[in-house]
Amino acid sequence: MKRFLLSPYASRDLDEVISYLESLPVEPANRIGSSMRRMLENIGEYPLRGPAQSELTRIMGFEVRSRLVASYRVLYRAGPAVPEIIGILHAARDVPTIMAERVQ
Repeated sequence: MKRFLLSPYASRDLDEVISYLESLPVEPANRIGSSMRRMLENIGEYPLRGPAQSELTRIMGFEVRSRLVASYRVLYRAGPAVPEIIGILHAARDVPTIMAERVQ
């Protein structure tokens, strides 16, 4: 199985997701956490499976792909070697604005 990299922003995003999950009842927290782990592993194995995000690609200056896990968008760069997770954001957030702020 291929691996993946977590950018510093994505690492912080993942910590925030984990903190939120800790406030939920055990069953839904475990379900979402397991789904997130499987999705990250799947991105490592099949990085081109997620659809390209043209608006985010324009903002970031490289092709950005995304996958959904529960209510979270996992944003990543499918590089030539190992995919890099660049963000894990709740889908209700203003993802383009947040990612544009991260580029500056």
